[in-house]
Amino acid sequence: MTTPSIPRALSTRVVPALTDLAARVAEAAFPFDTPDAAAGRALQRDLGDQLNDYLLPRAQNPDAPVLVVVGGSTGAGKSTLVNSVVGKPVTAAGVIRPTTHHPVLVHHPADAEHFTSDRVLPSLERVVKPGTDLGRPQVRLVASDAVPRGLALLDSPDIDSVDEANRTLARQLLAAADLWLFVTTATRYADAVPWDLLGTASQRGTTVSLVLDRVPAQANREVRHHLAELLSAADLGSAPIFTVPELALVDGLLPEAAVFPVRSWLFGLGTNSRARERVVSRTLTGALATVPDRAAALSEHVRSQEDTDRDLRAAVDRSWARARETLESSLVDGRVLRGEVLARWQDFVGTGQFFRGLEPTVARIRDRITSAVTGKRDAAAPLEKAIGDSIALLVRENVHEALGDARDRWEELPAGRALLQGASAAIDLSADFETDLDRTVREWSTWVNDLVRQEGQGKRAKARILSFGVNAVGAVLMLAAFSGTGGLTGAEAGIAGGTAAVSGKLLDTIFGDQVTRDLTETARAELHTRIIDLVERTREPFDRLLAERPVPTRRSGAIAAAASRLEENL
Repeated sequence: MTTPSIPRALSTRVVPALTDLAARVAEAAFPFDTPDAAAGRALQRDLGDQLNDYLLPRAQNPDAPVLVVVGGSTGAGKSTLVNSVVGKPVTAAGVIRPTTHHPVLVHHPADAEHFTSDRVLPSLERVVKPGTDLGRPQVRLVASDAVPRGLALLDSPDIDSVDEANRTLARQLLAAADLWLFVTTATRYADAVPWDLLGTASQRGTTVSLVLDRVPAQANREVRHHLAELLSAADLGSAPIFTVPELALVDGLLPEAAVFPVRSWLFGLGTNSRARERVVSRTLTGALATVPDRAAALSEHVRSQEDTDRDLRAAVDRSWARARETLESSLVDGRVLRGEVLARWQDFVGTGQFFRGLEPTVARIRDRITSAVTGKRDAAAPLEKAIGDSIALLVRENVHEALGDARDRWEELPAGRALLQGASAAIDLSADFETDLDRTVREWSTWVNDLVRQEGQGKRAKARILSFGVNAVGAVLMLAAFSGTGGLTGAEAGIAGGTAAVSGKLLDTIFGDQVTRDLTETARAELHTRIIDLVERTREPFDRLLAERPVPTRRSGAIAAAASRLEENL
């Protein structure tokens, strides 16, 4: 894989795989503050830039001009070097830092088609006039006959700029380079930031050359020797080193003799097709070789987001599943028939003496209740209200329990804790909850009365319902729907058991055994449907927080699969 034909041979195989991988990388999302989220976002950005700014354009067009990105630290003299190599001012140079706010790309006029389109650096807007400010990232194009065809020079912002946007852009541009011309000075060549980037260039196989600027004559030998040692330690021992002595500028440019070695070497890449292909081949194949592993690492970061999304959703699901299960059991174990409900039942049937004097015959039960409620169509209202209040209390208790349990589960997860802390509103019941709960219970009570009215169309049943009153029979049916005693103890359990027996026998006399069983089951099921729907809506604050941070499904696997396809074609 060292022949000049490598880029063309690779392009037909890898372009589809690169295109697919670039799309998969762009689809990744990191909405949750997991421990590896920052690393994942940075890797997504860097890998996406490398794919879109360099690998795809170069693989699609291996014969395009070599792009030399001139990079380095603040004040190293990058812009002055570019101007001096070209032979005239094409990019701003000066003492105010940062000097280069927007990158400047210098190319031969005949190569304009390669750079005016968004084939290279598609995220940057193209401008041709100095000082144009679009308010967004841009690159200024300068056509110059002084640059040979097949070569373009890009003056980039400082890699250690005080402006974070400049630093980010500088790194993006370096990732787009066929060749990185690193400019440093005799006093700053060992700075940490440049060497971090040089290490990255080495890992990616980017072709690198260095210009040691403003070197005092007496220090030239020593500094150059030390720099060569550092490059060798960083596996960049073959990188060419050019030195520019400390000289006064002439009309803002370095003397011709000072930049001649750099210019000759660079322009030779434009005029010598084999030299140009060697640079392109080395950088392209080196960069391609690093992509599968980097994509695999990104896949793991994305998987962490998917796992976090699943865990957060599962925590909420478990909390509300527990609330549903508790409510379901509450509707059949007698917990509705507590306290106020039992007191209102005793009032309803004619004081507590009712149970002590009750005789075990259907006729006597019917007569006693009939005498208590005949002509008193509102006698059931307090009992209905007590039942409704008891149902509402159970719902309220379980909803608050679900909210607290979900909050506790999220607090145990770093991403969940961050979501709760960053929520714009308290994770609690909505202001409409009590109104909705009251309406739900009242509508169910009305529905039960309508059910009694509908089932009592037969002559015999109708007469008995009329004698008791629809609301009274409806209240008794509600009691029968909650006839268990599993949730009660002591005296309450005994009274509730008696209540269940009495209410059941009364309904049997009106509707018959089977219809009574069907009615109680239907009433309980209808209430269950209505309150569960209400309870499910109370999880909305948690669901909203997750909806605001969507994690596309199965993107981790898609990235890994795309990386494998690319690796197979390398």
